[in-house]
Amino acid sequence: MNVYFLVEGKTERKVYPKWLAYLAPQLKRVDFPSDVLADNYYLISGGGFPSILDNHLVDSAADVNASGKFDYFVLVIDTDDVLAMEKVKEVEEFITDHNVVFNDCEVVILPQVVCMETWFLGNRRIYARNPSSAEVSAFTGHYNTAQDDPEKMRQPEGYSGSIGDYHFQYLKNMLREKNIRYSKRNPQGVTESYYIDELRSRIRSDRNCLHSLQNFIQQIEDIVS
Repeated sequence: MNVYFLVEGKTERKVYPKWLAYLAPQLKRVDFPSDVLADNYYLISGGGFPSILDNHLVDSAADVNASGKFDYFVLVIDTDDVLAMEKVKEVEEFITDHNVVFNDCEVVILPQVVCMETWFLGNRRIYARNPSSAEVSAFTGHYNTAQDDPEKMRQPEGYSGSIGDYHFQYLKNMLREKNIRYSKRNPQGVTESYYIDELRSRIRSDRNCLHSLQNFIQQIEDIVS
């Protein structure tokens, strides 16, 4: 079983190898697509949207077809401010319109609603119940991610940044309250097994939240089963 992962950005490039070591330990990472033998995976970042489609999807298909040893091509992509089904449709239409072909390889499209930081907010233990500053209080007062589904959180009216940026800033502030310095280049804390365990505990206890994270974990389990 061999899997080719094309993921959204630099955070995913650092986080997913750690997560996969926990969720799918039987898969071993290789540095190049040509190195694949058995029970391997290759992972590359698409550099965000639209680069992940415009610049990387076609090249990834060429890698898969040249190797001939990949069973799955997994595309992990942020939805930002559109519905998951709309993002999946956009990718499917791109594949059709650009005649992208994956020979003897199943394509799996996994949307991250809104972004990967949204999933990280699903850890109820990082929510600041007693904020130490007005800045942190502004986030917790806007939306309670420990109680409500982080995937449904919108940015406040008048917020100048994107919804993905708001989720990133929210997470950064929550983790800072726990003395964890988070950045996209150095996503501390979220790669640890205890953090994944907290997320899995959340979705087991509340099946009505974090649907795209539930789908991601289920798909990975199905692929390696």
